[in-house]
Amino acid sequence: MEDKKINGKKLQGAETKKKILKTAAELFSEYGFEKVSVDAIIAKAGISKGGFYVHFDSKDALTAALIDEYVSRLDLSYTAYVMSFPEDAEASEVLRSLVGRIADIITEEIGYNLIRIAYRIQIDRKIPNGTLLSSNRDLNTVFCDLFKRGVRQGEFRDELDAKTVAEQFVAVSRGFTYEWCIRFPDFHLKDELLRLFNLLLSGIKK
Repeated sequence: MEDKKINGKKLQGAETKKKILKTAAELFSEYGFEKVSVDAIIAKAGISKGGFYVHFDSKDALTAALIDEYVSRLDLSYTAYVMSFPEDAEASEVLRSLVGRIADIITEEIGYNLIRIAYRIQIDRKIPNGTLLSSNRDLNTVFCDLFKRGVRQGEFRDELDAKTVAEQFVAVSRGFTYEWCIRFPDFHLKDELLRLFNLLLSGIKK
């Protein structure tokens, strides 16, 4: 009986957290991050302020959780995107296509405002680093696997460490996204990112 009560509370807590995240995403999308308060979120979600703070310490913590969730979903989509290519597709061409896909999603689906907020939260260091900065995120694995494919195909140098190359590729993508933020709207992320990746590829090719 006690176990059922505990499990019921856990389930209710998970549902409340899910409702907060969904409500916040809707409000941020409609009104913008700065114009949405915690009070507005709990009012629309129909929960108490205490219920909010059980799950999140602040609006920044909530936003970080939203970003983590979004990044995880995107990484799964990148994995599926790469898997849609034939197994014998040249690794460098798949990498170029993936980088273009990432740039399109950042600029057209995520958008400047959310990316700017994500970077501000990370720079302020008010909350622990999340999925966006993790070296264990699925996107790292995708880059790592593509590099290994290139080595097997005889396209890439085999003396390089695949994990290190993948980490550098992800870091470069993140760095150029930051450049896009500070030079927005006068910086074309896709063009510049593809130009840089062509240089990086020339360094790892045999």
